[in-house]
Amino acid sequence: MPSTKKLNLLVVAFACVGVIPFACKKTTTASCDATRSLHAQSKFSIGVAIQLGQYENNLDYARLADQQFNSFTPENAFKAENLHPIENVFEWTEADRLISIALRNNKTVHGHTLIWHQQNPAWLSSFQGDAEAWEALFKNHIQTIVTHFKGKVKAWDVVNEAFNEDGTLRNSIWKEKIGPTYIEKAFRYAQAADPQAVLFYNDFNLESNPLKRKQVLTYLNQLRNRGVKISGIGLQMHVSLQYPEPTQIAAAFKEVFNQDYQVHVSELDISVNLLGNNNNPDAAVFEAQADCLGKIVTLYKQIPQQYQYGITFWGISDNDSWIPAYFNRQDYPLLFDKNYQPKPAYCKLIELL
Repeated sequence: MPSTKKLNLLVVAFACVGVIPFACKKTTTASCDATRSLHAQSKFSIGVAIQLGQYENNLDYARLADQQFNSFTPENAFKAENLHPIENVFEWTEADRLISIALRNNKTVHGHTLIWHQQNPAWLSSFQGDAEAWEALFKNHIQTIVTHFKGKVKAWDVVNEAFNEDGTLRNSIWKEKIGPTYIEKAFRYAQAADPQAVLFYNDFNLESNPLKRKQVLTYLNQLRNRGVKISGIGLQMHVSLQYPEPTQIAAAFKEVFNQDYQVHVSELDISVNLLGNNNNPDAAVFEAQADCLGKIVTLYKQIPQQYQYGITFWGISDNDSWIPAYFNRQDYPLLFDKNYQPKPAYCKLIELL
């Protein structure tokens, strides 16, 4: 989600720009075309965050979305400000169009996101109800949305980014008005509305912050012990050539699946210009990006198959990335360049799947 992504700005002693370290060792990836399908090569889902306007108005974007991926995550269409713009009004038009496109093209849909502290409608911040009214609003919001898409949305990011980096609960509007039990209630309400849906908790830096990850797992395990259905954990994985190390990612994957959660690499991109000082990266940078992606995918393939929910990329081409606008710098973090041509990272992925 562009509004709160926190790429780790640690600049450590190694970099994949200039001198290529062991962690992102330079290799040579043969050029390739994009006539093969990523998802057809893979035993697990290969997904992408979809912008409906781009899909409907950009032929290259739509072609690659249909050809390369078998799971669509609505980048913004399912967020509260779009689905629930007025207190007693739900707006389904855009989301339903996206669902129709996905189902027509045999894509699964990953619903993103039911409860988040960002991108909420303006009316929510001025809602004056008492505790009972807030509870009713909360339940109605979740269950109306999940019920509307029942049988069409495979899985939901039920709660998104609820923890601070020190492992404490974020002081969101939901925690303030509902109390810390809002996370449990959100999962219970979602499960009741669609018992067949796969239910995820989703957050950033879980691959690189062991303290936050430990606290998230401890908290979710406590909910499970009370009978709450939590199917898996989404590790957003907005990473860079500088950070984190593959050993950190491997440890995160292992901790999550060892505690019986499906692992979703839910918003993957790999920044190659973290400091904004390389607006024209050379071929070596993109080879390093491919190598880093290769290490991530290799580690993911080592997860026991029953825990491999899939890998989702947060956009199709560098032209569609959220990073330049949010951080006010150029970057090139995705599989296809701004002309929708395959990059070495795409070629590496095809090679490994």
